[in-house]
Amino acid sequence: MSLSLSNQYSLDWQQLVPQLMFSEQEYQNVDYMALQPRAVSSLRYFLQNPTTNLLLLKTNELAENSQFIEKFVEQHSALFLGQYADKKQRVNGVKYVVTQGDEAHFPQVNVMPAQSIEDNFASKYKVATALYFDRSKLLGCLRQHPQSKHIELQAGLVHQVNQGVLILSLSSLLAQFDLWQPLKSILQTQQFDWYSLDPRCPLPCEIPSYPLRLKLILLADREELASFAELEPELSHQAVYGEMDSYFEVEQAEQQQLWANFVRSFAQQRGFPAIDQAGLNKLYQLLVRESENRYLVNIDLTALQQWLAGASLYADAQGISAVHFEKVFQQRQYQQSFLPSQTYADILHEQVYIATEGEMVGQVNGLSVIEYQGTPIVFGEPSRISCVVNFGDGEIVDIDRKNELAGNVHGKGMMIAEACLMGLLNLQSQLPFSASLVFEQSYTDIDGDSASLAIFCVLLSALADLPLPQSIAITGAIDQFGLVHPVGGVNHKVEGFFKLCQQRGLTGQQGVIIPAVACQQLSLSDDLVSAVKNKQFFIWAVDDVYQAIEILFKRDLIELKEKRYSREQQPLSYFIGQRIELRGEISHKKPWFGWFK
Repeated sequence: MSLSLSNQYSLDWQQLVPQLMFSEQEYQNVDYMALQPRAVSSLRYFLQNPTTNLLLLKTNELAENSQFIEKFVEQHSALFLGQYADKKQRVNGVKYVVTQGDEAHFPQVNVMPAQSIEDNFASKYKVATALYFDRSKLLGCLRQHPQSKHIELQAGLVHQVNQGVLILSLSSLLAQFDLWQPLKSILQTQQFDWYSLDPRCPLPCEIPSYPLRLKLILLADREELASFAELEPELSHQAVYGEMDSYFEVEQAEQQQLWANFVRSFAQQRGFPAIDQAGLNKLYQLLVRESENRYLVNIDLTALQQWLAGASLYADAQGISAVHFEKVFQQRQYQQSFLPSQTYADILHEQVYIATEGEMVGQVNGLSVIEYQGTPIVFGEPSRISCVVNFGDGEIVDIDRKNELAGNVHGKGMMIAEACLMGLLNLQSQLPFSASLVFEQSYTDIDGDSASLAIFCVLLSALADLPLPQSIAITGAIDQFGLVHPVGGVNHKVEGFFKLCQQRGLTGQQGVIIPAVACQQLSLSDDLVSAVKNKQFFIWAVDDVYQAIEILFKRDLIELKEKRYSREQQPLSYFIGQRIELRGEISHKKPWFGWFK
């Protein structure tokens, strides 16, 4: 098959991996919060605002992010200290003086303002963080000796950060939700009251309350915040909301420079070797694979530390470079490769039939992303989609959908492909054919609309009775007007078909059609990039179904007025019209050839 007509849609190898744009500059130390502008804005507003004392901060990494949040609040303590107390007053809180009881008297507890930080209920911290806690650690407790009956009061975190900021994990609070009511009371009344843990057993004596003011930051993921909103809808609505971003935008060179400086600062703080420019560029490419967007990089601190720790195992005296990150990537791929290797082995041994050469009518290679529970690997797998056309009443049967092996989104994609076909061909009535479509040798649930472009093409092939090249796989979602939209997992899908072709032997005719708008997701493996560079494998990017049809069939979809056609290069609508006319003659009906524009 000649590829000359479709070269205008093929991607150059430089387009397959993103590259950092900034030039090497002098290194500057960058803190993690510099990558969190939204969180910083929320924290500043919360600390400065005297009318609010609750901040709900979305974060997926409690242990790592809480350290940076606490450090930021500590550094900006001047924003809130003046809101709560007289600046001349250096010690906040109280001192409880306990007079122990005897056989004739109950114990007595008196309270006086704290004079020094050593007083038992004096404020000790501007900021305190607790990700795991119980009642006594959070709210303090009253202890009573079992024999002498002497009592002792112990301060909790709320007392130690009086006039300060307390940072808690919402998950721990939801697990012990009985702690929320006394904590909520402190926020609303700005006073601490002592209560007995057991309503059937009152306190051994009366304990005076005292003013206690604090600001509370609750760290949680979205699901936990949703649960909290159900339990406390009004308070959740009134609270300040903020987010610790999991991704950082790097579309501009200045943003890329900031991210690179942060990575180097992080590596230096954690004791990892220095990273050169090539190493930063390779790390950026690997992180784009996870985000599927070359303008966003994952700034998950745990993931970053794992990459740096792995690369440091291979690093030399020169530090960490691109080759060391590539070794970590290959090592991970190998360690997690059992399921993908078995999948490709089944295809190579023809237990699952996938053709990568030749042409066939009504058959095309779609692309799927496979995920298994209990394993971290995600990989691409080609799927054979077939279509059979017979005389009928125009019904298109989705066999997977009818057998409840396909989800609603897949069904939607199938219906859009059918509507797009009818609309673009400008049919005035139903086709006199019935078609059945199926994902061959698929025995598990499938979903998503990423196969709708492939379904559209295989429908055309079956209706026009023209073959499709089996050396080309297709992914992309379409709308009713024929525009091709992005899909997920493009890197895995392209690499999955490439690995199969590579193991069978690259012929220089194989490739993948992807949506043009998905190009910013691309960050492909080195061996695939090398194959594209050497013209052994192709990746075509299309904007609409017309371009995809031109690549696959080497002809137009419908007749263009400004173009003259030879007998061999008639558009697809011509061949479909011939079949309709033949069907009309057989049925002794009026020919339908004039249905097309």
